[in-house]
Amino acid sequence: MDFLPYSQEYMLAVSIMGGMLLGFVWDIYRLVRHYVKMGTIGIALGDLIYWIISIYFSIQLILDISYGNVRMFILMGFMLGAFLYFYGLSSYFLKVFIRIIDLILKVVKKIIFFLIEPIKYIIELLKGILYPLKLKYDKLRNKAKKRYKFFKFRLKKVSKNRKLIYNKNKSKRRKNGKNKGRKEQKLIG
Repeated sequence: MDFLPYSQEYMLAVSIMGGMLLGFVWDIYRLVRHYVKMGTIGIALGDLIYWIISIYFSIQLILDISYGNVRMFILMGFMLGAFLYFYGLSSYFLKVFIRIIDLILKVVKKIIFFLIEPIKYIIELLKGILYPLKLKYDKLRNKAKKRYKFFKFRLKKVSKNRKLIYNKNKSKRRKNGKNKGRKEQKLIG
């Protein structure tokens, strides 16, 4: 491991740039939140991921520039970099990125519109051509429904009649059986 002592001015400058970079990453995350509706759980997870990334980056930067010695001016450099970025550059970067993303979205929407519009036109033509067939189909479907309902009604009526006829026959058999038994009892007795 070679030991290259960095000057304090260099460490301060690098920590200021690190703070600005973390501010830039936060703006990217804000853009994602602006265009993608995440909900409260998504926002909480995004914040957690951002903080994990920023802590990892900060620790790695401190390890690289001061070999793990946490000094007050390095921490102040991170805060100063974030402060300079958020109050100086952030609004300009956000405006530029929002315009670029809006332009890209408009272009994509126009491309999709130009690809889908002929398909919609063809579908409308087919609807116009096939409309008489749709009317015939609807008429046949309605007739089939009516026939189905009629046959269903008839089957219920027939099954009720069967039950009635079966019950009548059963009661006749009972009467005949009871009478035969009484006649036989009289003859025997």
